Amino acid sequence: MELKSPNITPAGDRLTIWFDGKAVPALPDETIAAALARQNIVAIREETPGEKRGLWCGMGACYECVVQVDGKGSQRSCMTLVQDGMQVHSQRADQPPAIPLTSVPANIAPETREYDLLVLGAGPAGLSAARVAASAGATVLVIDERPQSGGQFFKPLAPSHTLHGKAPQQWHDGEQLLSATLAAGVEILQQATVWAAFSAQEIGVIWRDTSLLIRPKQLIIATGAYERPVPFPGWTLPGVMTTGAGQTLAKAYRVIPGEKVVVSGNGPLNLQFAAELVASEGQVVEVLERAAKPGIRLLRQILTMTKVAPELLLKGQHYLSILKKNRVPVSWGYEVVAAHGQDRLERITVMRVDAAGQRIPGSSREISCDVLCLGHGFIPSTDLARSLGCEQQLASTPFSTPTIKTDAEGATSVPGVYVVGDGARLGGAQIAQARGQLAGYRALSALGKTASGIDTHKLKKQVARAESFQQALWQVYQAPPVTLQAQPDETVICRCENITLGRLRSAIRQGIDTPAALKRNLRVGMGLCQGRTCAGMVAQLVSEMTRRQHHTAGFYAPRFPVRPVPIAALTFEKQEWGGHKPAITPNLARPVENSPIAPQKTDVLVIGGGVMGNCLGYYLAAGGADTLVVERDDINLQASGANAGSLHVQLLSFDFGAKAEQGGGPAAQTLPLGPLSVRLWQELEAASGESLEIKITGGLMVAETAQEMRFLEQKIALERRFGIDATLLDASELARLSPHLSPQLIGAEFCPMEGKINPLRATYVVNKLARAQGARFQRGTDVTAIERMTHGGYRVQTSRGVIEAQRVINAAGAWAAKVGEMVGINVPVKGAPLQMIVTERAVPLVDHLIAHAGRHLSLKQTAHGSLLIGGGWSAQFNPAMRLNQPCRESIEGNLWVANRVLPALSGLHMVRSWAGMNINIDGAPIIGDVPGLPGFYNAVTSNGYTLSPVVAHSLAQLILRGSSDIDLSPFHLSRFDNHRTAVNE
Repeated sequence: MELKSPNITPAGDRLTIWFDGKAVPALPDETIAAALARQNIVAIREETPGEKRGLWCGMGACYECVVQVDGKGSQRSCMTLVQDGMQVHSQRADQPPAIPLTSVPANIAPETREYDLLVLGAGPAGLSAARVAASAGATVLVIDERPQSGGQFFKPLAPSHTLHGKAPQQWHDGEQLLSATLAAGVEILQQATVWAAFSAQEIGVIWRDTSLLIRPKQLIIATGAYERPVPFPGWTLPGVMTTGAGQTLAKAYRVIPGEKVVVSGNGPLNLQFAAELVASEGQVVEVLERAAKPGIRLLRQILTMTKVAPELLLKGQHYLSILKKNRVPVSWGYEVVAAHGQDRLERITVMRVDAAGQRIPGSSREISCDVLCLGHGFIPSTDLARSLGCEQQLASTPFSTPTIKTDAEGATSVPGVYVVGDGARLGGAQIAQARGQLAGYRALSALGKTASGIDTHKLKKQVARAESFQQALWQVYQAPPVTLQAQPDETVICRCENITLGRLRSAIRQGIDTPAALKRNLRVGMGLCQGRTCAGMVAQLVSEMTRRQHHTAGFYAPRFPVRPVPIAALTFEKQEWGGHKPAITPNLARPVENSPIAPQKTDVLVIGGGVMGNCLGYYLAAGGADTLVVERDDINLQASGANAGSLHVQLLSFDFGAKAEQGGGPAAQTLPLGPLSVRLWQELEAASGESLEIKITGGLMVAETAQEMRFLEQKIALERRFGIDATLLDASELARLSPHLSPQLIGAEFCPMEGKINPLRATYVVNKLARAQGARFQRGTDVTAIERMTHGGYRVQTSRGVIEAQRVINAAGAWAAKVGEMVGINVPVKGAPLQMIVTERAVPLVDHLIAHAGRHLSLKQTAHGSLLIGGGWSAQFNPAMRLNQPCRESIEGNLWVANRVLPALSGLHMVRSWAGMNINIDGAPIIGDVPGLPGFYNAVTSNGYTLSPVVAHSLAQLILRGSSDIDLSPFHLSRFDNHRTAVNE
């Protein structure tokens, strides 16, 4: 419905957009969500057939309101401005993208811009910082994602409407700050998306569908906060939204999508919004506040607020008087326990809560409503600061993610990076503006410039006073603690992937009990919002069920892009090379268990809990061996868990010809192992009774030139000599087999035994099989020393205690060389951090595993519908984060090749990238014993996800019965002349 105000009118003539074939009137310069809300349309998209979803956060963070707009998918209706005749659809397209999201760049690299200072966010803190710096002569750029500056606090009236007469104080203050900022010479880019912070001097931005690279000397992050979710059954119904979303619709666009509104949660923002809505003739049924009603016990806090900022206290009283005048009840000590409805919200169930947060029996009642606005406080937006490695600290508020540790002027642990406003610590606009000025002043000092008229001592006193007010305010609004314990299993936690509390609880009970492991197993946190909504809840649930304390490293790792971005905008050709680029392989483990364990004994000790270690555990235990697998982190969290899941059988392009290691001989010797291992994977899937999402549809290595076709002819000839079924296809045969591939391709090699597997599931399933056979697994166990015992076997020192084993298997993957050193041998293994990229879901586009004869590419479509893109593009180690991360050049080059082969990618968004660890040897695995070290074995291979079953199975045969069905001599360590270092025979 349209809200009424005597001094606000529409600014222009109405236009028409089309929503699912129905005409919807709209105003120029308003968002799609606002136009739909005016018509009381809240069901904006379909998550699955018949399941409607609507606006949730209203600020572009959650991606719940994405729609298809004029053929372009995943457009946020809360951020996309209407155009006359625009066609909007709630359902995902059932055809491949017909048009690109943006044009492919004509240049060879992003446009680069340099500034003294880059400010991310045009709210109170960001504008204040920018104004101070620009006033002293610094070149300053402000980037903001929303159509207008002002942030969530000022929320200016949209250009779709005109204000007649005096502006309310909040709007006036925002206009004054913006005007002063622009007058100081600050450049502002609105509707610009920061998609990555590769370093403090390398910021990736998409603006007007164009990729920009910003290189600032100083960086201020003022990206604000988003509302903290507190889930309950039915909270995903259309019509249930955050208070911030409701306030944006009402304040900026003068609409609310219903006629019976309930506002619920905790904090004064809810009262403000309800009062503003009533003043604009919106119908508020009731306000529910989770905190107890303030009484005499809070007199000291109220006196403090009166002393420090009486005008703010008077505002609160004013809001209450408006509600009272309009007979809107304010019910203290209540919370929503369920929402009900079919295609939209129809009613809610509420209950009283006691001081411990327990629901009071007999207090349940229902309220009829069609809009429910929920405000439970905020979570600082920290993804960019976290990706830069800024030091974090735990937040005390339940369901929150870590905050960034800063000093009084916003400086972080990373030189030249400052975090201010609600993105650093929550405190409201006054604190944000003061801290913004302090950060601007500090950045100027680092630039060698001086700001005149800035009294930092006075600003810090203002901050202290404002913080004392905030402290008193939140003591008044101190709500009972919230937990997930009382929520039923059907409660959705991950809105993007529809993951329920029951599924999470079941997985945790099975030992999948870290946020990272849950993410890999269930896809929780893998949707378009990239875990913003569910991350804090998942971490809280793990803590509640395991009784382990939170740790900043225990949350989802930050990933690029921090917002989904159009693939087409990032496609830039890069120079190709041969093979993988080796790099350092430091200890990346973040163990969740590290308590000492009493001395242990076992027949076989396997070092490494990746896919190889799990397969060894299964085959050895199934053969009757007492087997213990140790892992210094958690199973499947390093190379195996970051794998893309290709099942390779044919040679990779850089394993044959001039680019190949050792002339390609070792890789060729490995060819027979591929088909055998794929069959073993199929047997493991059958034995488990669970789906590993194995799909053997064949692999295509495509060619663009006649030279690449000749390369494939020669490669096929070699592969056939080793028993690999491979065929050369011409352009027409390729087009019939995979019609969505580029028509510019002139042919391909087809290898029918290739396929794909889901590595996020498969390792865990093998782990269950191994445990069922009696194998033991121990995480958080870092092997630090290995010594031979005089009576045979090995004494292994670990971070958790001593293990004595008759036999030891080195299955440490990229870290196998380090384990080898402990027994005096050289295991010539190097790690190569490689990136993977994943897109949003799409209709079926490719059914095969796609590679390229002359470029680095691996491309496949998952059972989920997303496309996985890789192929050996290098990642880099981030020492501040202590993890490997993709680098910009690799992302751009990888996407260029992929888009060249599959043009439909231009119509999709890149959702996530991450870095895995590839293993570099000489093209062949290292399998078997070590002469002079009886009972010590190696099981290390590149192409590890494909080959782990056959390597583990063969080595288990060798250990258990003294021989293997496969001749392992080509893969023995002795093929390397320098494998011995310091072993005493």
